[in-house]
Amino acid sequence: MDLNHRLRDRVAIVSGAGSGIGAGTAKELAAQGARVIIAELDPESGAGVAAEIRAAGHEAAFVACDVREEKSIASMIEAAIRQYQKIDILVNNAGITQVVNLDMMSPEEWDQLLSVNLRSMFLMTRACLPYLRRSEGAAIVNMSSVNAWVTLGALSAYAASKAGIVGFTKSLAAELAPRIRVNAIAPGAILTDAWKDRDKLDQVLAHRLKYIPLERMGAPKDVGQGVAFLVSDHAAYITGTVLTIDGGMTARLYDGQV
Repeated sequence: MDLNHRLRDRVAIVSGAGSGIGAGTAKELAAQGARVIIAELDPESGAGVAAEIRAAGHEAAFVACDVREEKSIASMIEAAIRQYQKIDILVNNAGITQVVNLDMMSPEEWDQLLSVNLRSMFLMTRACLPYLRRSEGAAIVNMSSVNAWVTLGALSAYAASKAGIVGFTKSLAAELAPRIRVNAIAPGAILTDAWKDRDKLDQVLAHRLKYIPLERMGAPKDVGQGVAFLVSDHAAYITGTVLTIDGGMTARLYDGQV
């Protein structure tokens, strides 16, 4: 099947699609034929990604959405239905990272991260379910992380949220089968614009690459292609699984030979 038409006539909602992995995913879904709703809190970045997709000859619309708020989600879905009349694909991508030692973290900081990263998936999925149940090829992809299994210090809230997404995905896959497939993706080190603000970026990247067997950082498109596969008919017998996209990082015990 021509990849440019693999998702033809499918309507996809991608949360947090104004930048990074979300933007790369939205662009890839659109390139493979889907009509994409950019569900993004920031209007400038969300509208910009939608404009880029349309300029490339594909279909996309930006709809402002705060994934922490039920009313905002409901308004976004109403706009999506007005625009495209249906929902076939939901990509729960919106998320934030927080680097804080536990003894310095406030309950409010913990709650904020869990609200954006995990609670939002519950709210988004629940709100989309009536429409997904009407689709002949409904699929959900939740964005987890390799931090669900292997992580670093000062990422306790982030790692907990990403591990929670794995459990959420597996239970939901069992609950919604056979009508709706539910999978997750666990990205590793993906080079997004957020990396550009790091001090001594060249040194940071050189150190990180020592632990990636494929010897390069991932790109948002790498994750987007994984999402596009999981929501396509080529993955029709795949549900409840987590696809790791990390260049082999979690396959290596340590740098060097035994």
